[in-house]
Amino acid sequence: MSLRPLLLRPWAKPMLFGLCLLPFAWLVAAAAGDQLGANPAEALERSLGEWTLRFLCLVLAVTPLRVITGTPQLARFRRMLGLFVYFYGVLHLLAYAWFDMGFV
Repeated sequence: MSLRPLLLRPWAKPMLFGLCLLPFAWLVAAAAGDQLGANPAEALERSLGEWTLRFLCLVLAVTPLRVITGTPQLARFRRMLGLFVYFYGVLHLLAYAWFDMGFV
């Protein structure tokens, strides 16, 4: 089965949006449940930074995947994934400024 028809469905973008928000939901649930470990600030900063890097790698892989697989429909999702890189990057820097620097 080809991915092309699935990538053109109207529910493809909302589904990707929800999948990209899952790490944030897991972090919020872990913070609310006090499950971030002995140093929650470090765990939060580290995981936000790691998710930023994961999404950055995913965004940078969209164009080569699009060319190799011959599915130009993947380009529809590149901007949304890039905005999630920005979202997680800003959260990472905000957590660092808040927890480690005290907004100084």
